[in-house]
Amino acid sequence: MLAEVKTLLSDGGEFSEEKESKVKDILKELKTINPFLVSIGINEDERDMVVKAMGFTRGHWFKCPNGHVYAIGECGGAMQRSYCPECKASIGGESHRLDEGNVVASEMDGALHPAYSEEANNMMNFEELV
Repeated sequence: MLAEVKTLLSDGGEFSEEKESKVKDILKELKTINPFLVSIGINEDERDMVVKAMGFTRGHWFKCPNGHVYAIGECGGAMQRSYCPECKASIGGESHRLDEGNVVASEMDGALHPAYSEEANNMMNFEELV
């Protein structure tokens, strides 16, 4: 799939709406296959620095409905609602439940579930970050 994207972007031809649509479709499919491929607007080194500086266990990073990353401190469970500074969508939640459309940002720390959750496999989040 990535080879197809590379070919579409580097074939020397005009970058048409059709090519753009194909590239977006391929990238969308890749994101569903592997959520770690999602771009959050920073490179890997920057992401590592941010995660280490915050010092959270896994599962404290979330995304608003429009994909903007934010963190929840303390236990990692949503206890108050706010608004995304980028797009004004609702972020956080109440009673340890995220608002609709908010999801764990697995691409930040590899968490599969929120730090505070009722997920059966949640203990995987508490492995030490490498």
